[in-house]
Amino acid sequence: MHHQERPDDAPAEKSVETAVPEYSDSSGIHKNENEIEYPGTLKLWVIVFTLCLSLFLCGLDQTVITTAVPAITDDFHALEDIGWYTSAYLVTTATLTLAYGRLYTFFSIKIIFLIALFIFEVGSIVCATAQSSYALIIGRAVAGAGASGIFPGCSLILMCSAPLQKRPLYLGIITAMFGIASIAGPYIGGAFTDRASWRWCFWINLPLGGLTVLIIALFVKTPVNAAFRESTTLEKVKKLDLPGLVLVIASLICLILALQWGGAIYPWNDGRVVALLVVFAVLFLAFIGSQYFLPNSRTLPNVVLRSRSIWFAFLFAAFISGSMFVVITYVPIYFQAIKGVSALGSGSRVTPTILGFLVFTIISGVVTTITGYYNPSMIMASILSSVGSGLLTTLVVNTGSPKWIGYQALYGFGIGFGLQQPLLVAQTVLPEADVPSGVALINLAQMLGGAVFVAVSQNVFQNKLEQDIRGLVPNFDTSRIFTMGARDFFALFQPDELSQVLPLYCKAITTTFYISTAICAASIIGALGTEWTSTKKKTTENAGGEITQKLEG
Repeated sequence: MHHQERPDDAPAEKSVETAVPEYSDSSGIHKNENEIEYPGTLKLWVIVFTLCLSLFLCGLDQTVITTAVPAITDDFHALEDIGWYTSAYLVTTATLTLAYGRLYTFFSIKIIFLIALFIFEVGSIVCATAQSSYALIIGRAVAGAGASGIFPGCSLILMCSAPLQKRPLYLGIITAMFGIASIAGPYIGGAFTDRASWRWCFWINLPLGGLTVLIIALFVKTPVNAAFRESTTLEKVKKLDLPGLVLVIASLICLILALQWGGAIYPWNDGRVVALLVVFAVLFLAFIGSQYFLPNSRTLPNVVLRSRSIWFAFLFAAFISGSMFVVITYVPIYFQAIKGVSALGSGSRVTPTILGFLVFTIISGVVTTITGYYNPSMIMASILSSVGSGLLTTLVVNTGSPKWIGYQALYGFGIGFGLQQPLLVAQTVLPEADVPSGVALINLAQMLGGAVFVAVSQNVFQNKLEQDIRGLVPNFDTSRIFTMGARDFFALFQPDELSQVLPLYCKAITTTFYISTAICAASIIGALGTEWTSTKKKTTENAGGEITQKLEG
């Protein structure tokens, strides 16, 4: 691993702690990464099961409503809110990730993780009991605020439970569970919607979340970063960089709102959209300035800011995850609105993506464990997902099952190869003490990519549909389109018009897959830019400044 120099602003007396990650157990004895006593095999698998369950909840919550959205929009008469049901969740998940990264750095990983789970459960209850579209959006935002801490927390708990060289396999397993839940969410949501109520998409989180809390409380033990063990609570709070966090959170919210509104709800030159973009630029520049001029309490440590691999992995994660969220949002709508199947039926038709993702996530983890390198999987992910997503743009009203099965499977192969790899990059190239911030940054990329590109896709979908309908029926009031549900949309037209409207609706949906294809192709930049660093080796610096290579384990 390429060694990162100690930040110039770091106190000299802490140089060893910065370079060589140390932890303290309950006795107060300092340990470096190679001296940590990891749990036994049985206990480790219990922990892995718990992490799988945690990520299953998050993955499920991201996509479980995609097949329920048509029914939800029918209930609330709010087709224009389709994007918000996903974006509200992803906005808070993305914007709060860095805050959780700081919390995990200075406080107990276990306690912060349990708090995040609690917030997630509260959001689920709000969604399950929502009586309006606005209430549902608020509940999704609260749930996202909890999920934001669950993502990095799972990676950090695994870091405390298994040595680096063994993590790719376990990370592959828990990532596979997250991906399975994300992609199986439409099927599960469809089953609840057709057989009970879409509200069960959220009630299901309560018993699963309760079981997760119980197992975490009983079995998981996480060490404390020795560098901050003796710090008081006030000292830790000062290092959270609250001004910086407020700036970055506010700026990202302005950006996503502008992308959601611009061209869809308001023209791009509307004062509200322009103001949001200006405020985003000002706040983000202020955040960058705070990181430069206030180095002692910056949100991102110097070693993270200077890491080439971290930033290329950030780019890769944002594009691959953004693509996945676009596809799993609009493929179920294609099956329900264009093919006329039920919510459950549309869920079952995304099975090729689920199986493709599952198989190749595990294969990717095994390959990385054997070779020690994550780069080949990242490159394959960019190639396969680009081709698969590109093929999805060719879907038409009468596309047969062999084609849409093959297209989805190929896309699933690509996403399976790449989704977990950026997290391994952060755990490999960074000193252990800075891994929480690195993992949080990668999680920010994944959620921000989803939030931004789903918002952009919703914008493109609405504009394309409105433009084509206006061209077909010049006197039609297009504002009525977005006050209907996704399935009730066709009730606006006469029977003789439907044969012409259906292909236009299909084209509006597949236009969003062009966005997915473009960002999958762009992810190759991140894959090629990431340095080739083996997960089997850990570069450390001793007190004398010598660099040594040590095999993990």
